[in-house]
Amino acid sequence: MDELIERAESYVAASNDHDTVRIKPMLAPDCCYLSAGVGRHDGAEAIMTMMQSFFAANPDVHWQVENYRRHSGHVVFDFIITMGASSSSGVEEIHFDKAGKISRVVVQR
Repeated sequence: MDELIERAESYVAASNDHDTVRIKPMLAPDCCYLSAGVGRHDGAEAIMTMMQSFFAANPDVHWQVENYRRHSGHVVFDFIITMGASSSSGVEEIHFDKAGKISRVVVQR
């Protein structure tokens, strides 16, 4: 299997477990997170703060990934996010730096 897809799968699994301890070392220090739902967050520390707040506010949030696709240095996947009784679909891009760390996340819903 493709190494970047495996890294994206690990990131989604840790997100579904709400495990920021596992997520933090996956992020490059200067990582950028852009999301229609939670806005822009620059830097691993800002992203961790956002995620901890998001998981606390949405304790049942879960992402179901439809498929992973490799595009050059990033992975794109379609997902269904479920929070409470509502679900919506979206597309996420995870970009990686040369060291294999997540350098940018772009979420569109």
